[in-house]
Amino acid sequence: MTPVRLTQLSISMEDAMVSRWLVGDGEPVAAGQPIVELETDKATVEIEAPAAGVLHIVAAEGAVVVVDGLLAEVEPAGVAAVPQERAPASTAAVASHPAAPAAGPVAAEVARPARSGPIASPAARRVARERAVELAAVRGSGPGGRVVVRDVVASGSGVVPAPAGGKAAVSDDALREAVVRNITASWQQIPHVHIGGELDAEGLVRARAALAGSDIGATITDLLVVALARALADVPELNGWRRADGSVERAADVHLSLAVATPTGVLAPVLRNAGARTLAEVSRERRRLVEAARDGSADGRDLAGGTCTLSNLGAYPVDFFAPVVSGPQIAMIATGRVAERVVAVDGWVGVRPRMWVNVAIDHRAADGEAGGRLLAALERQLATLPGGPA
Repeated sequence: MTPVRLTQLSISMEDAMVSRWLVGDGEPVAAGQPIVELETDKATVEIEAPAAGVLHIVAAEGAVVVVDGLLAEVEPAGVAAVPQERAPASTAAVASHPAAPAAGPVAAEVARPARSGPIASPAARRVARERAVELAAVRGSGPGGRVVVRDVVASGSGVVPAPAGGKAAVSDDALREAVVRNITASWQQIPHVHIGGELDAEGLVRARAALAGSDIGATITDLLVVALARALADVPELNGWRRADGSVERAADVHLSLAVATPTGVLAPVLRNAGARTLAEVSRERRRLVEAARDGSADGRDLAGGTCTLSNLGAYPVDFFAPVVSGPQIAMIATGRVAERVVAVDGWVGVRPRMWVNVAIDHRAADGEAGGRLLAALERQLATLPGGPA
């Protein structure tokens, strides 16, 4: 059996509710086929089948599953099934929820109750509750007419009520608490090793200057994505996941998660196949992902499957910061601003653009030496960016 587990899609994510099964229990599925729709704290997410075979549902619709909890299993096609009663999902994997069905064997076909009300993202529903907005009256602009945060805000139907004392209500308290809990858990459960260095950024600066008047409109972040994706291809042990059973899976491609600050917290949409894209393609897709993350229209395809994370604070007077690995990924890369530094150049004192890069690694999956090799590979790739030095 191949397990289908809930992976962590954002640093604040602790669980998700099974909204709708797209495939029935006992039905065949193909590898990569969307099989279930989940509602997280920030988005509606589709999970794909990890392998081909027959789907056996474990978590029924309405159940709330914690990160790494078991959603279903896929039995290889052609394997004779042995009749057996499946145990109910454990309380460690499925939490109680008002909409959850009564516990019991889940081998039988799971009922699919009709969904009521408009299709809306979880973030849009939360903002609608806070602003006393009737979702049925809001016209959705998201995929398939889905109501997203910008639609609720634009409706202008109400304001956030102020508590006693006259101060505005803080709507992100619960999210902030979730972020703190997850960061605390990461520090407690993941043995971090940080490898940092100040890299030569002259190639990065020259490439950005060369592209300033082009139609691409590439930013420093776009160039970093291209360079980092190529560097990760040279250090594959940092591009993948550490599974719950302790095994390490290296990803075949670089799907780079990008930390994006949003009104409701940090999201990490995934720029897929980053190493195989042109700079123009990277730039277009990054802009789309950032906009989707900030307006609440990002869906599961935008958020799932990241193999490594980039957090760039170069737009601020930040030189160095220590990132926290977001499991099950193995590594996270933090980059600061590009600034001119006084350095030794061929025995002389010179001024060159430099940039601090810090790699956080799950020490259970890789050693610090891999971080050193990634810094070296990244510096090489920065020097050969389009428009950079030969």
